[in-house]
Amino acid sequence: MSIKGLDIYFEMGVKDALVDFLLSRGYDDFYFFRCNRYSAGAFLISAEEQVSARREFGLFRLFLEAQAADVLASDIKATLRDKSVKIFAHRMEEL
Repeated sequence: MSIKGLDIYFEMGVKDALVDFLLSRGYDDFYFFRCNRYSAGAFLISAEEQVSARREFGLFRLFLEAQAADVLASDIKATLRDKSVKIFAHRMEEL
């Protein structure tokens, strides 16, 4: 079986909607990490973000069968297309 690690990066304001989305589709085993996105000032909204050059983001990581990962990524893109969500897939091998 081919396994993929799915990394879903998102603005913290989208976290609850994304959790609800994942749980409603039966994905109840995933990891959450807080992270920061560093970028040019033009992409930052608040004065605090512009001074620090970072914006608070989150990361959900799931480990799924490759086809299920592809389907989930497509569903997220279609459902949350107006949100700041980026998805990356990695081929994985459990040791």
